[in-house]
Amino acid sequence: MPHLLNVWPSVSRQLASSPRVLLLFDYDGTLTPIVARSEMAILPDETRRSLSVLAALDRFVVGVVSGRGLLDLEAMVAIPGLVYAGNHGLEISGLEMDYVHPEAPGFEACLADVADLLEAELAEVPGLVVDNKRLTLTVHFRNTPDSFETQVDSAVVATVAPYVQTGQMMLTRGKKVVEVRPNLDWGKSQAIEKIRRECVDNPLPVFFGDDQTDEDGFAVVQDAGGLAVFIGSTRQSTKALHQLESPAEVGQVLELLARLD
Repeated sequence: MPHLLNVWPSVSRQLASSPRVLLLFDYDGTLTPIVARSEMAILPDETRRSLSVLAALDRFVVGVVSGRGLLDLEAMVAIPGLVYAGNHGLEISGLEMDYVHPEAPGFEACLADVADLLEAELAEVPGLVVDNKRLTLTVHFRNTPDSFETQVDSAVVATVAPYVQTGQMMLTRGKKVVEVRPNLDWGKSQAIEKIRRECVDNPLPVFFGDDQTDEDGFAVVQDAGGLAVFIGSTRQSTKALHQLESPAEVGQVLELLARLD
């Protein structure tokens, strides 16, 4: 899997020859480093400047596709003119969209019940956070001692099992998180496709991500002839065909994109 900066001359020619490019990024672990608490994942100033420059150029459509709730994502990035897809694309704003998956609000009551159950079940686990994002729910255990991880995972699986068995919910896992999501055929790949269709002019899609929930996005972008970039070690398994080591290197690529001929 080539490092994107090592093959930048050929990649930049592909991007420069495309009339329009759709640039999409995950947030945590991609635009910002993974940190102890989600509210501490502040967008670096240089990255913010580069995204603002790119968003102002006609040749680019720029967006962020994240598991965060939409309002949280918009507040953390806070750059006008971007497309924002929150809750793994269940809600999207930008490009004159104000989209919420039509079935997603029907799960809010179940998610609230699950959140209450998990908060009670895991109340004694140090450093754990149950984050109900209205359309999805995330159990964060990055600040929890490793000795509790099996207990946390087992408790989430057991609590959500009745909802999984009835087909209402599904579980996904990421970096020190377990997510409870509506069992809908919708995720980052479908969100990327929807954003691309809204662009009308069939832009070349490019997607940067770092976690398991980004993998379907990588596949759909590459199937469309675009570019998928995994952020992390080359030793990790991914569908993406290109790689960067860190959010700092994503920042370097943003600067190169802003200078694209």
